[in-house]
Amino acid sequence: MNKTLIPELRKKHGWTQEHLASKCGLSVRTIQRLEKGDDASLESLRLVAQALNVKVGDLFESVSDTQKGRDIMEINSNQNNQIRKRKDEFDLINKTIRMTFILLMIIFACIMSRSQYVSILGMIWAFSWIIGFYILRLIKIYWLESYLDKKYPLTKNLN
Repeated sequence: MNKTLIPELRKKHGWTQEHLASKCGLSVRTIQRLEKGDDASLESLRLVAQALNVKVGDLFESVSDTQKGRDIMEINSNQNNQIRKRKDEFDLINKTIRMTFILLMIIFACIMSRSQYVSILGMIWAFSWIIGFYILRLIKIYWLESYLDKKYPLTKNLN
């Protein structure tokens, strides 16, 4: 028998069973069955784990050596692999975006230095750094995270 930690995790968030059900897109009855430790589909477990921001394996105190337990451990292993790949890809894309921005700012500075409007372009250049960092942050939040959520679905909402 797999000892579930779902009630404790749900209460830690301060959620009712109804709230958790709505976050997962599952019925309240399904949440009640999961909290009792009744058998559930891996998809239901994945949805609950995603809503609670934990890995599927973290929904259980212990996992028995049954087929269901092995399935839970496999999805947990898959999540760990996707977390690692997502972090590596995030770091690579993030560095590439930052380096591209810095390169563009250096090119702009070179163009500016050859212009007769150095003071005006200098103010624009300085302002561009500030705006650029906000734009980079928005790219990470609205594009990169969404892209990685689609590519690595088992990592969605996991820190």
